[in-house]
Parts: sequence; structure tokens; C-alpha cells
Amino acid sequence: MPEASIANDVSGTYSARILPLKAARVSAGSATELSCILPGILVMYRVLRTMTLGVGRLSEAERRNRGRDGLNWAFEHLVNIRITETPELRAARIGTLTDTWLLQIMSILWGQVVGWFTLVITAQPWALGWIIVDAMLQVRRARLKVRCGQAMVAGVRPPYRPMVLTNIAWFAVMAIGDFGSLHTGDVRLLVLAGFLPIGFMGYIASRYAALPRTAACLLYMLGAAQVAGFLGTPTLLYVALLSPAAPFAFHMLMLQSHTILMDALVAKETHFRMSMHDPLTGLPNRLLLRERMSALLDEMAVSRQTSGFAVLCLDLDGFKPVNDRYGHAGGDWLLKSVAERMRMAVRAQDLVCRVGGDEFVVLLPGANHGTAVIVAERLIESCSEPHDLDGVALARIGLSVGIALAPIHGRHTDELLAHADAALYTSKRRAKGTWTFHPVPG
Repeated sequence: MPEASIANDVSGTYSARILPLKAARVSAGSATELSCILPGILVMYRVLRTMTLGVGRLSEAERRNRGRDGLNWAFEHLVNIRITETPELRAARIGTLTDTWLLQIMSILWGQVVGWFTLVITAQPWALGWIIVDAMLQVRRARLKVRCGQAMVAGVRPPYRPMVLTNIAWFAVMAIGDFGSLHTGDVRLLVLAGFLPIGFMGYIASRYAALPRTAACLLYMLGAAQVAGFLGTPTLLYVALLSPAAPFAFHMLMLQSHTILMDALVAKETHFRMSMHDPLTGLPNRLLLRERMSALLDEMAVSRQTSGFAVLCLDLDGFKPVNDRYGHAGGDWLLKSVAERMRMAVRAQDLVCRVGGDEFVVLLPGANHGTAVIVAERLIESCSEPHDLDGVALARIGLSVGIALAPIHGRHTDELLAHADAALYTSKRRAKGTWTFHPVPG
């Protein structure tokens, strides 16, 4: 056969068979890239739909009760738990989400390594987008960690809501990237991207045990991305069918960790409350009083405020005769009655403390001379009314008050308490059932 005929035959074969195959591969590559993006968007949509499920069915009154914004309700639904909890317990529970710097660095490295391997192997733009978005979210997570630490030192509420929402976005981006890596069918990426969600499922099961609803959402989001990625390779159908066992197992582990964590946090809060509160009246004790006073003095020093707060030392007039006549049980009923009336007589931001047998201290943040007088007279009037001793008798007592103002009478806790106590004994010597200010230093 002539060489020209052979060349023409080879050229014709190449044009008829090889070029269509290359075109098909290019078309398949574009379709694969598109199929990696669209299911990721679908996963994000399902997650957001889960977060806002039921919001549209709420009445207007329920919307106002749960927040005007449906996303606010969704966030609260994700971070709340089934039991009723105090604000202190909620803060302690959400506060466990803050990672150590070592753990945060390791999570950055693991996600970025898989992203860069995916970019090198596939050279696809979505892989570069994954790396960039992941890096931006990691920078935000680091900044939020710093802000949380600063807020804890300053004694203010840390930015837990942005932290939780940023972590949800981080895991959503990771799920999309992991799906794309698995869907390529490359053996190297199948191994790396197969391990990636498993590792982070363990991270979620331990670090998000305080937020079981959020943890469940993240676990099954990563699991769905993994299953969808394996389904892109026909030979891994059985692996895809077995993959849901991983998020389910980690969900069970997370629930067990949640029970252990809540038991520990409740026990800690109970012990803290017992150490900071009077067991008879339930009022804060001297320890909590000194802690609050120190915080107010520190805040006053930092902000250079000219107006401070008032400290009222109170002593019951005529308590001993009641206690002697009706016994300790009658005295206890009287103390509980007095404590309840004091709570009702002060403002919402004030702190009523029992510091001794029949001695109390009231802390009035932001109070001036006039406010202190109004509260003192209200306390005297309220406590002077007859007290029911569990149906046994009606007891009448009086109340004497000594007042000190910060910073006029001092800038230290012990100094202010001593001056208020001195003013109290001036009231008791002069005429019981009255209030007295400590003299202003000359």
C-alpha cells in the first residue's frame, strides 16, 4: 500500500475515532465539574431548609416570641437543648466550643492539604475556590477565637453566635469540596477525601457535644456529601451504601458525650451556686458580693466613670426576741420572709446578699445619693410590715441601714463595706428603723 494511502487511512481513523473520544472526554469533564457544583448547592439548600424548617408555619405572635427574623429562631433552635437551663449554664455550654490553638491549626492543615491535593490533581477552578473560601473562613474563626478570649477576660458576653454560624459555613464548604474530590473518581482523592469527613465527624462528635442539634446537622451534612461523592464512581456503590453508618455511629457517640458533658456542667453550676449563695434564703453570700463589687470597681477604674454605685449594709431590729420566742424554725421563716421582701423592694439590676445571721448587704449599681435613699426607705417600709411565721404567729421587726457611695467613700471593696457598716451602727445608735450615710471625707 502506498505511504500516502496509509497516511490518509491513519488520518481518517484518527479523525473518525480519536477526535470524537477526546471531545466526549472534554464534554464529560465539563459535565463532571457541573455535577460537582450543583449537588453541593443542593446540600447547602437542604441544610438551610432544615435550619428554617417550620418557620413559615408560625403565627405572627409566635414569630414575635421567637424573634422577628426566622433565621434567629433557626439559630436558637440549633443551639438550644431539650432541658430548661439557666443563662449561666447556657453560657458555659456554648463556651465549650472554643478550640485550642493547636486543634485549630491542625483542622486548618487537614482541610487545606486535601484542597491543595485536589487542585494539583484535577486543576479545576472549583478546587481553587474551595481553598480560598476555606482559608477565609479559617481566618474568621481565628479572629473570633481571639475576640472570645478578650470578651472572657473583660467579663462581657463572647461572640458565640458568629462563631457557631462561621463553623456551620466552614463545614458546609468542606462538604461541597469533599463531594467534588470524591466525584472525580481519582484513587488518590478517593482515599484522602474519604478520610476527611470521617476525621471531622470525630471532631464534631467531641467538640460539638454541647450543641447536639447543630452537631447532628453537621454530621449528616458531611455524611450526605460523602455518599453522593462515592455514588459518582460505579464500582464504589457498596461503599456509598455503607457510608451512612459513619455519621450515625458518631451521632450516637455525640449524644453520649452530650449526656456526660451536661452532667458535669450541671454539677459545676450547682457547686458554684452552693458556694456563692446562702442555702436558707437563696440570696447571694459574701463571696458573690465581693466578686460583684470588685467587678464594678474595675469597670469604674477602666471607664473613668464619675458616678459609681451604692453599698447598703442592713441589720434587722428585733430579730433576736423573735428567734428566742419561736425558736430557730421561727427565725428561719422570718429570714426567708425578709429575703423575699428585699428582693421585691430593689431594682432588677440590684444585688441583695445575706452576709451573716440577720445581716444583709444590698449593692446598687449606678446609684447616686437620691437613688440610695429611695431604695433604703423602700426596704425599711417593706420589712416593717408583719411577717407570717408559717401560720404560727405574726412577727414585727424593724430595719436599720447604713450607706456608702463609690467612689466618694472609697475605691476598694473592704473600704466601702467598712464605711457602710460604720454608718449602719450609727443608725442603730441614733434611732432604729432609719438610714444613715457615711460622712464624706473632708
